[in-house]
Amino acid sequence: MTHPARPAQSGFILLFTLVALVVVLIAGLSLIKAMDVGLLQAGNLAFRRDLVNQAERGMAQALARFTATGALSSDALRNAHAPTVNYSASRLATNAQGIPTLLLDDAAFTAAGMTGADVTDSSSGVTVRVLIDRQCTAVGDIAGNACALATADSERAVDDRYRHVRSEAQPVYRISVRATGPRNTQAFFQSTVAR
Repeated sequence: MTHPARPAQSGFILLFTLVALVVVLIAGLSLIKAMDVGLLQAGNLAFRRDLVNQAERGMAQALARFTATGALSSDALRNAHAPTVNYSASRLATNAQGIPTLLLDDAAFTAAGMTGADVTDSSSGVTVRVLIDRQCTAVGDIAGNACALATADSERAVDDRYRHVRSEAQPVYRISVRATGPRNTQAFFQSTVAR
């Protein structure tokens, strides 16, 4: 008994299956990579948000120095440097983005004699440093110095009952905050106030 001859197999199905498996493997690797990048971005956003929250603590600490019981409560106290609370009565040098160079370099900060304590949150590993500088060219009374001044505009009230007596000009203070995260990530925040 003779058997009929089988047709020769070309292996096309095997080749097609291998190509399909390679495509699926590449797609799977791409998906894993995309998930890793997404998780990394989410983690970075969480670190950034935490630094913003911690910096707000530093900003509140700086504003408390200007209250009635704070270290910078009077004009006489604000007319001179107060390195124990990280305060300069004259404008500090800045980088191109307007951040004081003392805040960028720890060695320069120490060399300038700034000894105010940093706010440290040991549970999150975040350290906040606050620096305040008056926007004047020199120490002393604002009358003898070139200072950035803020004035209230009383002419904008709609009704005479709401117009205020024109107040005197007040010097502007720049509050700069550096928040350093657990991965040595740094974020800088600034605000200006007039007192």
